Amino acid sequence: MGIETSSSPPNPLPGGEEISREIGKVVGSNDHSDYIVQVHAPGEVETPPSPADRAFGQFVEIAVDERYRLIGVIYTTQLVNPAYGTLGPRLSTSEEIPVFSPDYLAETATLLGIAIVGTAGRDQNGLTWNQQTASLAADLDAPVRRLSRTDFLAFHRPAGHVQVAYFPRLLARPFPGLPDLLCSILDQLIAAFPDEAARLSVARQNIRWRATIPAR
Repeated sequence: MGIETSSSPPNPLPGGEEISREIGKVVGSNDHSDYIVQVHAPGEVETPPSPADRAFGQFVEIAVDERYRLIGVIYTTQLVNPAYGTLGPRLSTSEEIPVFSPDYLAETATLLGIAIVGTAGRDQNGLTWNQQTASLAADLDAPVRRLSRTDFLAFHRPAGHVQVAYFPRLLARPFPGLPDLLCSILDQLIAAFPDEAARLSVARQNIRWRATIPAR
């Protein structure tokens, strides 16, 4: 989406609360594994998402059907305001518009870029987690929810040890904030899996070193 991201503190998800709150809906995609999500605005849902629900590096799930979900991570945020830069006198203030123009629709929006990193599927054997490219795609208006702590842990440790098989696919999609995204994910995993901290810290140091040393 062409919007730079900045470094952010480690995502608080692995530390405690169990949350699976709906934060928005799919409004488009750039390709099979890159979705555009519009965040729910105040008044659209009973409990609008907080900034932490849509933070850089936050993991989400996108429902495809009753048995299949896409697992993704937020890699960028874009604020859309068509009125920005519009000059000239106004007959009504922003507070008066709903009174004098009840059919007026606010066109501002918060859009998220979601990189799909795997899937969750349910069959007769239970829930299966997969970090490969998804075979199915989501529909427009598909609900997007913050991934719960339990599901975050299960997705990253499906076979008894931490897996990040999706990292090579993220590395193949370079954008300015990619090193920060990868380090944010590793920070979450280090906090969630202390027994894997040494191995994950080495990977983090390597990513940070490569981001610091300019490519020749």
